[in-house]
Amino acid sequence: MDTFPKEVELRNGNASLHLMSAQDSSDMLAFAKTLPAHDLLFLRRDILQPKVVESWVKKIETGANITIIAAIDGNIVGYGTLSQGDIDWSRHVAELRIMVGPNCRETGIGRTIVRELFRLALVKNIEKIYARMTLDQTGARKLFQELGFRPEALLENEVKDREGKVHDVLSMAVDVETFLARRDSYGLN
Repeated sequence: MDTFPKEVELRNGNASLHLMSAQDSSDMLAFAKTLPAHDLLFLRRDILQPKVVESWVKKIETGANITIIAAIDGNIVGYGTLSQGDIDWSRHVAELRIMVGPNCRETGIGRTIVRELFRLALVKNIEKIYARMTLDQTGARKLFQELGFRPEALLENEVKDREGKVHDVLSMAVDVETFLARRDSYGLN
């Protein structure tokens, strides 16, 4: 994990990537405030809450999570997390979560973060990565399909939004070695 921090080229400029630590807490809270309400709706954690971000950092410190932060001019513009569960028989599996701020979508930062997370997955002996999203998150579904993720399960009425409306969740997954072997075709050299 000694490849961070690093500078990466985007379609319209550059960004820096680094691994999240406690020093990023206040910047993560500021980033969360820039996100549209719909983006915050289905996050696993309410990143608008300082205690929630503290808990996230503790999971990083224990090694259960790895989070890469993307920043431009010192401001967080996106992040990606690999989260491993604590069940022994599925230690080879991790969930990928990614969020890119609205002003940086279509710049390539999401793909760049995903590529870096897959490299870290190999170091951690993660063999399979899955992502979950609601069916109306068409941009996320398209990105993950382009990256080789395939649908594995549709969980009906899995999440409830703040207004009490239920939504189905699609779970998609990809084998890490297959992904890395085909990364050139995914535009992730």
